[in-house]
Amino acid sequence: MLLGLPKFEYVSCKTLEEACSLLLKHKGESAVLAGGTDLLVKMKHRKLLPDYLVNIKRIPDLSDIRYDDLQGVRIGALTTIQTIRNSPLIMKKFSVLNEATGILGTPHVRNLATLGGNVCNASPASECAPPLLALEARARIVGTNGVRTVLLEEFFVGPGQNALRSDEILTEIQIPNLPPRAVGIHLKHSTRRVDVAIANVSVVMVIEGNTCQDIRIALGAVGPVAFRGKKTEAILRGQRLDRGLDALTEQAAQQASDESFPIDDIRGPAAYRKQVVKSLVRQGIERAIARARS
Repeated sequence: MLLGLPKFEYVSCKTLEEACSLLLKHKGESAVLAGGTDLLVKMKHRKLLPDYLVNIKRIPDLSDIRYDDLQGVRIGALTTIQTIRNSPLIMKKFSVLNEATGILGTPHVRNLATLGGNVCNASPASECAPPLLALEARARIVGTNGVRTVLLEEFFVGPGQNALRSDEILTEIQIPNLPPRAVGIHLKHSTRRVDVAIANVSVVMVIEGNTCQDIRIALGAVGPVAFRGKKTEAILRGQRLDRGLDALTEQAAQQASDESFPIDDIRGPAAYRKQVVKSLVRQGIERAIARARS
């Protein structure tokens, strides 16, 4: 049952320093408000009851997409999912993220939800986590003690749990440039297109000639956090793709299923999700190879 919001004190900040200081002052009693699409729902359901909401939407320079030929792209934490979806730069250079943002929720949600909020929510079924993991993204974090950068692999520490300290704010996601011939695919299986994923998969491949030079496969909704299927990747990395491809793809898909450890929940039983992720990985590899060859 969806309830009204509990009582809280609302504070709007104009600088990161002010926001971090407030979070430190009200340690354990505060939460950061960005898009609010996850936070406010949790508050209505009494899953999260902060006494203070620290609004960071007025802080400048947190909603930009900036690109550098050497360093790659930097996406501000307040950048909305729809802005990322509409970005020609993301579409051209990081298509796997473009595909993922296009199937996250409804247009209304995408216009409110922020990338930082989606990442910090640390949902195992996050739509943005798998492509960002496959792109080897990093999180830039600011707190009262300064700035630090964390691999996204290390940022997710458990269901709904991230590596932020009580006085820290995620300010941007950093994605390094991909090799020129890299291709990316993101696939999701859900009851309806707008629903949370039963399983999702991101595949980034670099193919030179008939050889898989590199591959990254990230899996979502089949573990306590989204994660890289590194044993699955190892099956394909360095392999020739002009012979025995069907058997190689099937082996990798089965390994992805074996690497997964989903739970039974309202969206589907664990055994079903393992079969789904096997199918999605197979499709993702096949589509990535077809896209690279075209």
